Amino acid sequence: MNNSDNENLIENFEDDQQVYTNQLATLDFNQDRQGQVPIQHRFSSTKFRERLSSIDPLEWAKNIKMPENNYYAYPCSYDQAELHRQSHYIQPDQDFLDKTQATECPCCNKPLNRKRINFLTVNIWQLLVKDYGIAAPLYFTFLKFQMILFIILFCVYGIFFIKEVNETCNDLQNGVEICLTNINQQLSQEYKDACDLNTIYMFVAIDPFLSQIQCSAEQDIKNGGSGFKQTYIQVAAFFIFLMNILLPFEYEIIIRYKQIKYWDIEPVNHVTENKKSVYVRHLPYKMTAEEISQTICKAIAMNTFDQVAKKSVLFENKNSIQELVYIYDIHEINEMNIDRENSLLDFMITLEQMKELKETGMITTYTDKQIKTYKSFTLEMLDQMFKQQLKDIMFKTQKIKSYLKNGLPYTNKVIIKFESKEQRDAAYLHYRRKWYQNLLIRYEVMKEQNKLKKQQKSQVSDLTSLYSDSRTVSVDDLQIQSQPEQQARVSLFNQNTQLAKQQYDYSNKYVEQVHYQIGVKRGFRINGIFWENLGMDTFKRLKFRLKAIFTAAIASFLLMGSFELIYFYQNNPHQTDRKNTGQLSIWEKILANFLAVLVTFLSSYTTLTILGQMAKSRRSTFTEVEESIMHFFVIIQYFLIQFFPYIATFEIWEGRNKIVACYDLVTLSLHRIIFKQIFHTFHIRHTKFWLRKRKALKNFNPKRFFQGQLNQIMTPAYIAQRGRQFNMLFILTTALCLIYICPMAVLFCLGFTIYIYFWDKYAITHNYQIDKRFTIDLFSHQIKCYQIVVLPFSVYLFLRLFWRFSWVIYSVLSVGIIMIFIIIFKKAIVKFIIFKIFRLKKKNPQTEFKEQSFFKSYNKFFENLRIEQLTDILVTIFRNNENETTNKESTE
Repeated sequence: MNNSDNENLIENFEDDQQVYTNQLATLDFNQDRQGQVPIQHRFSSTKFRERLSSIDPLEWAKNIKMPENNYYAYPCSYDQAELHRQSHYIQPDQDFLDKTQATECPCCNKPLNRKRINFLTVNIWQLLVKDYGIAAPLYFTFLKFQMILFIILFCVYGIFFIKEVNETCNDLQNGVEICLTNINQQLSQEYKDACDLNTIYMFVAIDPFLSQIQCSAEQDIKNGGSGFKQTYIQVAAFFIFLMNILLPFEYEIIIRYKQIKYWDIEPVNHVTENKKSVYVRHLPYKMTAEEISQTICKAIAMNTFDQVAKKSVLFENKNSIQELVYIYDIHEINEMNIDRENSLLDFMITLEQMKELKETGMITTYTDKQIKTYKSFTLEMLDQMFKQQLKDIMFKTQKIKSYLKNGLPYTNKVIIKFESKEQRDAAYLHYRRKWYQNLLIRYEVMKEQNKLKKQQKSQVSDLTSLYSDSRTVSVDDLQIQSQPEQQARVSLFNQNTQLAKQQYDYSNKYVEQVHYQIGVKRGFRINGIFWENLGMDTFKRLKFRLKAIFTAAIASFLLMGSFELIYFYQNNPHQTDRKNTGQLSIWEKILANFLAVLVTFLSSYTTLTILGQMAKSRRSTFTEVEESIMHFFVIIQYFLIQFFPYIATFEIWEGRNKIVACYDLVTLSLHRIIFKQIFHTFHIRHTKFWLRKRKALKNFNPKRFFQGQLNQIMTPAYIAQRGRQFNMLFILTTALCLIYICPMAVLFCLGFTIYIYFWDKYAITHNYQIDKRFTIDLFSHQIKCYQIVVLPFSVYLFLRLFWRFSWVIYSVLSVGIIMIFIIIFKKAIVKFIIFKIFRLKKKNPQTEFKEQSFFKSYNKFFENLRIEQLTDILVTIFRNNENETTNKESTE
């Protein structure tokens, strides 16, 4: 960028408590490119086309000097890529550390951690909280809490349940008649069938079990006893139900406890830029900061509520806006630059192939597309490829430069950072609207924007004479055009802006129109903004989003439909009877066993399909992507996958009475957990990374990649914290649902929890890098999603299984009232527990947290696209070869 004032502002930018400046930070890519035109090196493009036919590729190759220690360093270095990979691990490989003296990665400046740890015994909080916040270590705290919870529940309910079942089964095996036989012969037979199964689960259907307990308790009371067993089983069942209902509240206490305890370290606690900023859409044209401030001031003053209208005085100061960042559509030019980058790599590989073929007569460097054809290449073929690729690179470069000079498409969006939080709150309070109002506004704005685009195209066509043929390219065209041409383009920008003003400023209702049309949302945390998605055209984003939603919905419908049909077929009691009596044919037996495995695979594959599609929805921020996945995923994960078999078992197949239906439910649930742990161990993110790395390093040739490309391939995947927490909650929900009928399932779930606790400690230190964008707020939101779906089912399951007891309905109503009270006053209750009972206090941070700049973040994002960097490299290459050719001609 050429704006020195903005650069100075960035360098001196600190948090809002230290910086008060009268200078406005306005980021406008188009305006910044309209600076002074540097002295240019001119030469004839006609001569260049004439020389192209006589260019010696090998002479060109001698004059090509790619930058060192740069993304475009060529050929690449495997050692550098390996250093880049190891620097992303908390615990790098010891063999690598022994071979290198490096302390950090030169490309990303990540330090190489040489301190050795034992992942089995390391304190995960001391290891992670300082660098990554509390979200990552909090996951392991929840796992330990889950282990303790399983042990408590099994001791309270499971031991008694298993003891009673074993005693009753021993009596039946010894020929002793149980009291249930005299009351209900059918339930007695079901109890006997459960004992004959002799499985490791050691359980019976709930109705025979409770009937036997009730019967034996009545006999005990008649004999002068207390009937303790019946009382105990009711108290234990209610205790499990109460723990299940209060679980989200307990999680919330743990989250806030850790947040306050590490208040001075957690970065989220000290983020202020999102509390002072708003994201504005549907601006009619590129309004200046003063125009925006005046518009907001007048609009708030017209608010019908006096308390809101009085806040218009906050915007009367000219310096009410601290930062103003115009959002542009960068998606298209980024795709063009990626295509140009790939063309440059093919060009460099072609030069290497010509060298190898001329010097050794054998080609060893080739692309993946050439793997079947590179052996048939000749010098003549490579010479033609060289010239064609050179033309393509110059054409694509000219196209990108013309695109930038013409101005990036403005999306009528802007991020505004105010001087104070009060100003942000006043603007958001005034412009806050319902979702249907936003739809009407968007429809009106899109119609007006389409009219504006048509008029802009007509004006652009009048200036086409300023453009030279895009395929007739010179080195000058790859830099900046002449002063008159640029002034004409600046005039075009001004005309378009004035046209937009005239179009919207009609009938002296400018303020009313803008006040009605612009949409205001809360600001974003800078760490997590997807700038490319944020600036993408509304129709493009809508297309991606609808495609992702419909694809995920159709996939889930088909897969879950298959899952449910297979489950009905596989677990139908009539099918089970035929299976047990040997009436199934060989092919039916093979099909039954295949479907038993397929039904668990489909449930896991469905979740992966949904995750893949929702990740393509082009959301504006990392938080929005994660929350959309949580919302979609929680319905599939819990309601359709986890709860459907319970409803089928207890409502259709009389699972309360029949042990066969319960046995199939328990087997399916545990098989599903096993499959999930397999997917968890060999996670798709790490598997993709490993396959991508293996493919790149197989027959590795440093001339096949730029250094940055190899570094990206070698960069470890982010650990999927959302997925791991869903897996943790899935195990928890399975245990809390099955404990009523099969307490042994809790021990299986305890074993899986212990496994993932130690496996994830190893994975987070040796296999993955940690994503700092997954914050404590997302963690808490995931618990809320879990609460909304799971709590109603917990109530249903408890009522369905223990309806025989008269107190159940009253206890559920009482707990419901308590939960409503907790939900309403949750914040106050949690604060009381943390600050009054635990007596925690917020610590002042030892290190100063500086407020981040949207201006700087957007600038850095655009620089990281490497558009201008690659253009500079290509201009240098073309200029060096042109100068070399000119010198030779003058010598001759």
